[in-house]
Amino acid sequence: MSPLPDASVAAGFAERRAALARYGILDTLPEQDFDDAVALAAQLCAAPTALVSLVTEDRQWFKARLGFSAPETGLDRSVCSHTLGLRDVLIIPDLAADDRTRTNPLVTGAPGMRFYAGAPLITPENVAIGALCVLDVVPRPEGLSPAQKAGLAALARSVMTKFELRRAALSRRAEIAALAESELRLRLAVEATGIGTFDYDLTANTLRWDGRTRALFGVGPDVPVSYEGSFLPRIHPEDRARTDAAVRAALDPDGPGRFDCEYRTIASDGTVLHRVAARGALVAEEGRALRFVGTVRDVTAQRAALGALAATEERLRLATRATNDAIWDWDLVADHVMWNEALEVAYGWTPETVEPTGRWWLDRIHPDDRARIEADIRSVIDGTGHDWRHEYRFRRRDGTYAEVFDRGSMVRDARGEPLRMIGAMLDLTERNRVSGQLRAVFEGANVGIVQIDPRTLVALEVNAKLCTIWGAEESDIVGHSVAKWTPLEDTDERDRLHRRLAAGEIMRETLEKRYRRKDGRLIWGRVNLVSQVNGDALLTTAMIEDITEEKRVETRQRALIELGDRLRDASDAAEVSGIAAAILGRTLGLSRAGYSAIEPATGRFRIERDWTDGASSLAGSHPLDLVPATMARLRQGEILVIADVAADPALAPDATSYAGLLTRAQIKVPLLRRSELVGLLFAHAAEPRTWEPGEIGFVREVADRVWATLSRLQAEEQQRVLNRELSHRLKNTLTMAQAIASQTLRNVTDVGSVKEALVARLVALGKAHDILLSGEGEGAGLEAVLAGALAIHDDGEPDRIRLSGPAIEVGPKAALSLSLMIHELATNAAKYGAFSVPGGRVGLEWTIETGPEGRAGPDALVRMVWTESGGPPVAVPSRKGFGSRLIERGLSGAVGGETRTDYAPDGVVCRITAPLGGLLEKE
Repeated sequence: MSPLPDASVAAGFAERRAALARYGILDTLPEQDFDDAVALAAQLCAAPTALVSLVTEDRQWFKARLGFSAPETGLDRSVCSHTLGLRDVLIIPDLAADDRTRTNPLVTGAPGMRFYAGAPLITPENVAIGALCVLDVVPRPEGLSPAQKAGLAALARSVMTKFELRRAALSRRAEIAALAESELRLRLAVEATGIGTFDYDLTANTLRWDGRTRALFGVGPDVPVSYEGSFLPRIHPEDRARTDAAVRAALDPDGPGRFDCEYRTIASDGTVLHRVAARGALVAEEGRALRFVGTVRDVTAQRAALGALAATEERLRLATRATNDAIWDWDLVADHVMWNEALEVAYGWTPETVEPTGRWWLDRIHPDDRARIEADIRSVIDGTGHDWRHEYRFRRRDGTYAEVFDRGSMVRDARGEPLRMIGAMLDLTERNRVSGQLRAVFEGANVGIVQIDPRTLVALEVNAKLCTIWGAEESDIVGHSVAKWTPLEDTDERDRLHRRLAAGEIMRETLEKRYRRKDGRLIWGRVNLVSQVNGDALLTTAMIEDITEEKRVETRQRALIELGDRLRDASDAAEVSGIAAAILGRTLGLSRAGYSAIEPATGRFRIERDWTDGASSLAGSHPLDLVPATMARLRQGEILVIADVAADPALAPDATSYAGLLTRAQIKVPLLRRSELVGLLFAHAAEPRTWEPGEIGFVREVADRVWATLSRLQAEEQQRVLNRELSHRLKNTLTMAQAIASQTLRNVTDVGSVKEALVARLVALGKAHDILLSGEGEGAGLEAVLAGALAIHDDGEPDRIRLSGPAIEVGPKAALSLSLMIHELATNAAKYGAFSVPGGRVGLEWTIETGPEGRAGPDALVRMVWTESGGPPVAVPSRKGFGSRLIERGLSGAVGGETRTDYAPDGVVCRITAPLGGLLEKE
């Protein structure tokens, strides 16, 4: 058996019994306010059970309960009794481990309670009568959070406030009953003995007051009284002259002989004692005034009550005229109902059409609602309840029905018998219509919506879209704190926001934050948070849009910008591959990423650089050497996208070769030159995963930029080699020219013959130099010259370079100039134009424009057009370097041609015009 409370607590049973009796709460029916309190306590503390428990000498009885079937238990099962000697929240983390409760049947048997937290219910007289508690079937070593503990204590105080309101209501009803009885006795007393008398002997000029009159004037029983010395001085100065005049008029034998006046009596210090109503009559005999006799009665309370009643009636009249509610007052004894003007304004029923009975009202309720409403209100009237409320449909004068919310309060006599019910009927039709529209918008919205209690962050209502975004059921969200969906690393920001909401701040903000779905996956949400006041309540609504993919796209775009910036400064293939591998791995969260190149000597892959997450580097070798099936697909130019290596039937022959390589999901992008596999960009994930289209596109974009950069570096390297070779040959040529000139000018005797000899030797040297540059004879085919200048940019992609035009044999000088010009154009295209991206194209076409005689003679013109397409947008260069000047002037200096370059946005266009004769010139 669970130990009972200690002796000091048991000693308080008498006070507790008296306190409970004053509240009149034991064994009463459930009430919504207390049910709401336990529901909120359970929600606040995330507990399945909550109780409002009242402890007597031999039992604990539950005014409200949630998650507990029995309405009461014996004290041997009571945990709340242990709170009676406390003033703070009692928390028992494990009931089975606490000496006070370990043997309690509720712990050792069903339902197996293990955790308890209870806030004592303490009356204003400092008497503990029970507790508001929460229980759980699992222990909680951490107990309650400070916020939960404070909230539970606050709820307990709220429960006591409801008890006090009930106590006040009971007291008020008792006072009303006592006042009614007192008023009855007072009326009888006034009629019987409560009226004072006076007798003024006009002949002897003596005044006599009985005890009641003396009391009203504040004069002792033995003090002599007189009209001039006692009566007039004891009347309030503001009433004195009027009262004296009324008396003297009554004493006039020719007058009516009657006195009826009200005045205020005062004490000797001027303090007002009473308001008195006096009546008197003159006793005369044979036209001679003898006596003036009469009565006085205290009307102080009556006049005050009448004044208060008049003020109350005026306030009620103004209130009923100002409200849109149809206010009704139902005299249940007489079955008479009075309505205010709103019945006509809101529902069209004019006073002459209304039968003032309860049946008239019931007959205007919709037939489908009538029986339910009548049964409900009758149960309140015939029972012990004091409040009634309901929603139903009420017929207007025009036959349509209004949706109304009706509520009433009972007035009972001292025995609890029903006397009257006063209430108000509010038209909800328009509100419900708007509410229905808002509900449709709420449920059909394409963004997640959640309504939140700003104090506790508990979700009050959600729509289906939010459940989809968080991957949870409605029951997983409603009734629980939305804080559970925030990842731990973001709790500081969430707590700052909560403090602002809890402080009652009016907010309208848009923010981006992360959420952890029910399946554990992190997502990004764009949150429009609105906190506003509605009446006395602060309402908070969050509208949440899933922007995870948007964030991923932004991340990839930033990564591509970073990649472009860093690749522009890269100086070799190893650095290019290292940059690409790091950006791929970091952006996609991979276990491994990298770039591999083919070793020309062995034909095997060589990893230039890889990026690993907790794995050893594979630089220097590559597992693809062991997987022939995968290699065959790559050599065909296929991009491999593999969700799970082990589950891919096409990779079954190679599956064992991947063991231990931290690679289950893969993307592999082959790099081809002239249909030959020369490199590979790879991205590996350690666990199986489905690759999203955006991720695949991101890897392909990285591969394209890596390939363009490698091509540019190769082109630049070839250019550097050519420049070094040209420099070497030029130095040799100048040396030879110097030697020829020196030999020619030695021992000069005839200047004319020496000049011819020197020119002839230098021309011969120039022809030899041309032959050395071209590797051919004194001339070359135009297509061969152009193809040779573009050869380094041909990666084997179909239609990458297109040459078209008639066969023309150009001379060495034109061949050298054209070769240098086309080389410069191609270099620029590799850096900035069509050759810098996959899919870029360059077309070079030439035609022969015949001369005046209609044949292709020496005076004909050759027109060549260099056209780029498929490259990035073109911008006009801000300055011209040597290369640009070489393009514009190189041919004109050699053969007299013209060159014009247009930087069109969709691709550079260079137009070259040269005389055919100049191109054909051999010398």
